[in-house]
Amino acid sequence: MKIEKPEKIVGYVLLVIGLVLIILAAILAFLILSRGTPIPQFVPVLIEGEEGFANAFVTFSNVCLIFFIFIVIIWAGSIISSRGITLIKEVKLKIVKGSLGEEVEVVEKEKAENP
Repeated sequence: MKIEKPEKIVGYVLLVIGLVLIILAAILAFLILSRGTPIPQFVPVLIEGEEGFANAFVTFSNVCLIFFIFIVIIWAGSIISSRGITLIKEVKLKIVKGSLGEEVEVVEKEKAENP
């Protein structure tokens, strides 16, 4: 059994992987925003009770970092999906005979005028 067009199969696989990455990152971002899911602590939190501004800044930094990671994941998913779509689409090159004929005629006329 021979696969006729493996490019299309790989294209569909890449398209699905890219869409899964995009949808997963979007759902996780929505859950963090809407339900109050705990935010991963990339920047360690200071001891509670000390400096309210510092704790607020650490929390804000963690939120910015997690959403930056989500943006990078969505960007990667879009690139993977676009590569998949490129493999799925058949690229056909068409040569317009009229324009090619005009160029040939112009070259022939110049040769005839300048022997």
